[in-house]
Amino acid sequence: MKNTKKYTTLAKSMAVGLGMVLGLSQAAVAQDSFRMASLGAASPSTTFSITLIELLKKDYGYKVQLSTGAPATRQAVDAAKKELDLFVTAVSINHFMKNGLRMYKKMEDAPELFANLRGILNYPLGAYHGIVWADSGIKSLADIKGKKIFTGPPSGAARTVVGQIIKGSTGYEAKVDYEAINLDWSSAAQAFQDRQVDVYFVPTSIPNAQIEQIAAIGEFRVLGIPDSALDSEEMKRASSLPGRSFVMLPADQYPNLVNEGDVRLLNTTVGLGTNKWMSEEAAYNITKTALTHNAEMTAAAAWMKSITPQTALDQMNMPLHIGAYKYYKEIGIDVPSGIIPPEAK
Repeated sequence: MKNTKKYTTLAKSMAVGLGMVLGLSQAAVAQDSFRMASLGAASPSTTFSITLIELLKKDYGYKVQLSTGAPATRQAVDAAKKELDLFVTAVSINHFMKNGLRMYKKMEDAPELFANLRGILNYPLGAYHGIVWADSGIKSLADIKGKKIFTGPPSGAARTVVGQIIKGSTGYEAKVDYEAINLDWSSAAQAFQDRQVDVYFVPTSIPNAQIEQIAAIGEFRVLGIPDSALDSEEMKRASSLPGRSFVMLPADQYPNLVNEGDVRLLNTTVGLGTNKWMSEEAAYNITKTALTHNAEMTAAAAWMKSITPQTALDQMNMPLHIGAYKYYKEIGIDVPSGIIPPEAK
């Protein structure tokens, strides 16, 4: 009987020990594998993501599964619920989610979910281009009344921004003056090329490979924000949000661009985010990789030259991950007190 108890106790100890080993092993595997999301297949966020994935594999052997097409508003919620490890943040979306505004107004737990999110770095997503074919007869935003317009995926932040641009420039509203087409990013790009959509709005860098592809198909125009719109209340609301600014698209930026002069566009800042559950080591390594391979990033897309340790915290309005914070402090970057992670306080 005593021997039986002895062996039973030993077996239990071995089982507990084996369980601990398996748990540690599973945790280690989890830190080497990540779920990541970006915007549309042709979005600068996807170019950034693919380049980073390749560098992380080379530097650390990390395996990253990338999905594209989901709006950033949805990605933030998924990450906050541990369904994504890496996602596209947006300065404006952080503001909305933290304060339960706009698309998060009916989501009572939005502020609590936002508290689960952490930042790694920011970078420029680009300007909102309203693109039409040159033979469409549309020469300005005033001409889009009654047209089929892709303003962004349903419930996405882009749809809100584009709606503000249109209303601030013309007074037009969706469902009343134009039809806002419900598509994802990739489907919308194809629908525009197939001429099933009259106006295709997309936030993208200047220059951008996707727009170069459009230029290769035929003559096109980009609809700019007129001077008269700058004093409208709607445009002021759109441009005054965190992460927003105006930029000019040169008339000679692309072949087959038929604009007679430079046009004003609304620019936006996004970033790479994670959640508070990512390990400190993984977040440190991801931050380091993104900020120490500028040559490789720039080779993939010229606009990524701007992603540096000195610019990575521009307009950051969410707490950093403790691992990212450790890296910035290590290389001497002054981290604003408002984005120091709770875990470091």
